Amino acid sequence: MEWNIAKSERRCARCEAVFEEGQAYTSAIYEQDVDFARKDYCLACWENETNLEAVFSFWRTRVPRKDEQRRVFVDDSVIMDFFRRLAGSDEPKWINFRYIIALMLMRKRQLKLADVRREGDREYLILKVPRNDATHEVLNPQLNDEQLEQVQEDLSRILETNL
Repeated sequence: MEWNIAKSERRCARCEAVFEEGQAYTSAIYEQDVDFARKDYCLACWENETNLEAVFSFWRTRVPRKDEQRRVFVDDSVIMDFFRRLAGSDEPKWINFRYIIALMLMRKRQLKLADVRREGDREYLILKVPRNDATHEVLNPQLNDEQLEQVQEDLSRILETNL
């Protein structure tokens, strides 16, 4: 199952200005049928974005300098928001995506495994947010190694981070 999530083109989707090294810009994710579409905006164009209700998630980032090491561009609160917004979907792509995000958030200690619930042949992770005890239930889609790698690559590409 391959997702077609574009990585940053480092160009504004509206005015088409090319982003320079060190320049801040906003990346926005829009839900489109059963995929995500990514658009990047210079700060001026983002301030004038009128279609915010169509935005699934967004974050501010910047173009790295050639001499700096690759770093995480998205902070934990953006990833947690992305995770929460995927809740309740029965679309297999979103279930897979949410599961991988949950694993990433567990590794970052933003979520903690509280329990595992089995319902027939389905397994659900019961996760808690340590700082407020909010509970989230995440279906384990039982991804094989190839599927797991593909979803990780897609998530890495969309967030421009190493997983």
